[in-house]
Order: sequence, then structure tokens, then C-alpha cells
Amino acid sequence: MKLLYALLSLTLMSCEKKEETLVSEPAKTELSKNHTDVLTKQNVKIYTYDVLPPFAYKDDQGKLTGIYIEIVTLAVSRMPGYSVTFEVVPWNRAKNAVKDGRAFAILPPYFHAHDWLTDKEPKRAYIWPYSLPLYTQSDIVIANHKVLIKSRKNFPEDYAGLTFVMFRGDGRAGPAFFKMVEEKKISLIEVDDVKKCIKMLQSGRADCTVTSRIPFAWHLKRLKESEEFHKADIGITFSEAAVISSNQGYLGYTDINSEKNFPYKKDFTIKFDIEIYKMKKNGEIQELIKFYTEAQR
Repeated sequence: MKLLYALLSLTLMSCEKKEETLVSEPAKTELSKNHTDVLTKQNVKIYTYDVLPPFAYKDDQGKLTGIYIEIVTLAVSRMPGYSVTFEVVPWNRAKNAVKDGRAFAILPPYFHAHDWLTDKEPKRAYIWPYSLPLYTQSDIVIANHKVLIKSRKNFPEDYAGLTFVMFRGDGRAGPAFFKMVEEKKISLIEVDDVKKCIKMLQSGRADCTVTSRIPFAWHLKRLKESEEFHKADIGITFSEAAVISSNQGYLGYTDINSEKNFPYKKDFTIKFDIEIYKMKKNGEIQELIKFYTEAQR
């Protein structure tokens, strides 16, 4: 950073000496201000995933994008003194990073202050606070038509004896579901992403999955367009069996050693929520959602 500052300073001095009349005083002031801002901005690193389009994924050029990514990027761009980078890791690793206090924030957890708790007593939420909600997702059960011959209105009780597939670290099925998994009343296979969940359903190795509606439809549409999908088709069909919940996605901040590791946390959380509030009021967030949920179909 010192080397960068020195090089920039030398460049500015050189330009001024060569032709003072080419740069007006206001222009010099603005250039100096921008130069200082670049060097003094606090960069925040946010842990996220890239496996859930259109919420957070990599496009054909390998660029991280999606509803949550663009909302956060736009909000932070309007916050003086801050910049943002995203660290893409498996979801379990992201959760552990905020739990250990290594990550400043995680995107986009549901609200888990009641059940994502520290290991040590007295147990407390390791993510706090949560930002204003960014988007509301519908979580559903997708099931093989064969298992739907029997009525399965109550989740998870009516799904005892079945095999589920979900991506690692995904807790959207809820505590009652995972209690049945612990009691071996439901079998659970964990894979890396939603695409692999669909393949497991298609092959008949799993009966059901719990997923967010829009990402599942996004992946299924693209898989159906591939030769790979049709080659693997053995006649198994599946569809939405139940809506189990609607949940909001947030930016969640670590509450472990945060005053020491991230002294700017309180300032950032307030400024971020202000920008999210403004974006909700002026319709920008809804426009972003519309673009990614309609234009990407």
C-alpha cells in the first residue's frame, strides 16, 4: 500500500510540474480527494456461495452475480468509506467462519438467532445483528411422483421412511426435519449443489428434496435443455409437493470478537440498512428481483 501511495504521489507531482495550466485547481482537488478515498476506504469481506442462481451464482464469464450479490454491491457503493469483496466458499465453511469470528458477515442467511448458537455455554447467537431483509424466498418440497401416491400434507411427519437429498449446510428444512434425520426416521444425502440434487432425484436415488422454488426451477430448466439430462432420463418424474415456509434472506454479521476484529461493524450495519431502506422505497430492489427472476428464465 505504501508503494502504491508513493507511485501515485510521484505521478501526480510529475503531471503538475510538466504542465500546470492543463489541470485546473478544482480538478486537482477532486483528483486528490478521489486518490485519498481509494486509500482510506475500509474493505469488507462477505462470505457467500455461488450455487443458488438467480440469488448468488457465477455467470458464463465466471463473474459472481445474482439478486443478493447485486443488492449488496449497489448498497455498499453508496456508503462513503466502504468497499466490498465476496469470498465464495461452501455454505458450511461460511457458517463456521462467522461462528469463529473470522468472517465479518455472511450472505444470505435466513434469520437464525434462535438456533444458530455458539458451542460454549452460555449459548448465544453467533450472528447478530441481521440486516433489513433483502428478499423473501419460498421453500418447497420436491418429490418423486411415486411417493406422492400417499397423502403427504404434513411436513416433515408425513415423509418418514423417505430419502432426501440436499446441499451441504442447507438448513431450510428446519429443526423438526433434522431431528427426524438424527432419529433415522428420514435418510439424508448431502451433495454440493442444487444441480446434483436434481440428478439424484432423476436417477431415483433420492425421493425428495427441500429447496428454494426459484433456484430449483432455474436449474431444472437448464438441465432439461442439455443432452446429459435426456440421456439419464429413466422415466422418473417429480414436482412440487408442499410449500413449507417463506423466509427472508439477510446480510448477517458475526457477533464473535467483532469489536476487536471489526471495529467498524456498528457504523457499517447502520449505513447499510439506510441504503437498503432507500432502495426498497425507490423500487430499485424490486427492479433487480424482476430482472433476475424474469429475464433469466
